[in-house]
Amino acid sequence: MFGTWGDYIMHKQINNISIHYEIIGKGQSIIFLHGLCLDLNSMKLNYEPLLLQSRYQRIYIDLPGMGESDSFSKPQPSGDYLLELIVKFIDKLNIGNFYLCGHSYGGYLALGIAYKYPKRVKGLFLSCPVVTANPDNRITENHVVIKNKNTSFNEKINYNSNFLKMNVIINDSALKKYLDETVTGLKKCNFNFVKRLRDNNFSYYQLNEEPRIKKMPSRIPIFLLLGKHDHFVGYKEQVKLAMNFKKCNLLVLENAGHNLQIDQPELFASCVKYFFA
Repeated sequence: MFGTWGDYIMHKQINNISIHYEIIGKGQSIIFLHGLCLDLNSMKLNYEPLLLQSRYQRIYIDLPGMGESDSFSKPQPSGDYLLELIVKFIDKLNIGNFYLCGHSYGGYLALGIAYKYPKRVKGLFLSCPVVTANPDNRITENHVVIKNKNTSFNEKINYNSNFLKMNVIINDSALKKYLDETVTGLKKCNFNFVKRLRDNNFSYYQLNEEPRIKKMPSRIPIFLLLGKHDHFVGYKEQVKLAMNFKKCNLLVLENAGHNLQIDQPELFASCVKYFFA
């Protein structure tokens, strides 16, 4: 089956769980891991126009319980099990070394993979990654809103309040990106699955190796792209984490929050093109 960019849209069974994914292009593989409650379109719509003529093969995955991938009840959903499924998925595609792009919880899982398989990960491009699983223990920032008074809200849309809570830049183009990239995933998400993942005070959501991941010394090239007003994961813990990487690009964007790719699309695009030049 072919999609907008001539991509291959497929499902693969991993531990009897159907994982939906899309492959575009040929070359060195990049694995894209989206944030919690979203789907692969949140990554594809941002990265694909920037990498369309690149030397990379792009592999976009729907995490279990999200997008078109299956949910599961047994075993108990956990970050460590999701990580295991992702690595098994990569192995089934016969991919040896790869880059990882992750946003939010996808960035957290990418860090976990890099910790467990450092020799296989060629580079990390992470936007607003989770560093501390339990929200009560995160160092977060105050959310601000920079609003264009002429923003054309559609009163029939139920996601206006979510947009205002998550985004810093409020204008028509940001609202359109939010509806296209975020709301499509929210509509497909199995929130009961996500609730189970977050149960027991986020102990399932948390990777067992989280304390060691925060301290891991690494020579893996990394680009950390962070929002100055990220009220969800913050940026200070990520800056501290960056000091562990020998080859690190770090950028904290003003006038950007957790949805920085929507708040500052031009700067986001410049960073992606720089890292994957």
